[in-house]
Amino acid sequence: MKLLRQLSFRPVFLSLLQAYVLVLAVFFLVPMLANAQNQTPDQSTARQWAGNWLVVGQGDEQLVWQLKSDGTGFAHGFRKDGQLTHGFAISWRIDGDTVRIRTGGTLHCNSGMVYAQFTGWSPVTLDFNVIDGRHWRQHNGGILAFQRRLPDWKTPNHGAECPNLYEDQHKESQQTASAGN
Repeated sequence: MKLLRQLSFRPVFLSLLQAYVLVLAVFFLVPMLANAQNQTPDQSTARQWAGNWLVVGQGDEQLVWQLKSDGTGFAHGFRKDGQLTHGFAISWRIDGDTVRIRTGGTLHCNSGMVYAQFTGWSPVTLDFNVIDGRHWRQHNGGILAFQRRLPDWKTPNHGAECPNLYEDQHKESQQTASAGN
C-alpha cells in the first residue's frame, strides 16, 4: 500500500506536457524554416520590384506598373495628358537577370468609364533583361525606365471613372499654392 501512495502522475504529466510543447514547436518552426530555405534569390529580387511604379517606355509612353511579389500585377497606359487609354493584367517572374511577363485581360476607357474583361492569358511571353535597378530592356530592344514609386495608386475597377495620372499632382499643387497665399 505504501508503494501505491508514493506513485504520482506528476512525472508522467510533465513528460506529456514537454512532448506536446515539442510537437507544437516543430509544427510551427519547420514550415518557417522550410520557407526560408526555399526562398530563392529570384524571389527576393521580385520582392524589391514589388510596388506601384511610374514607368516610361520607348517614345515617352507613360505607364503605371503594379507588380506584386506573388507574381501578379497590372500595367496601365496613359496619353500625354494623363488619361488612361488601356491596361492589362500581368503575370511575371524573375529568372536570373531576365523578367518574363505574360499578359491577360484588357482594360480600356470608353465615355469616361473603365471597362475590363478577362479572356485568358496570352500565349506570348515578353522577356526583359534587368539592366540595373531602374531599367529593363525588352529582347526586341525597347527600354523601360522605372521613374518612381506611386504609393497612392489604386487599381481602376470595372465601371469606375477613368483615372487621370496627373489629377492628384494637380490637386496637390493647387492645395500648396492656396496654402501659400
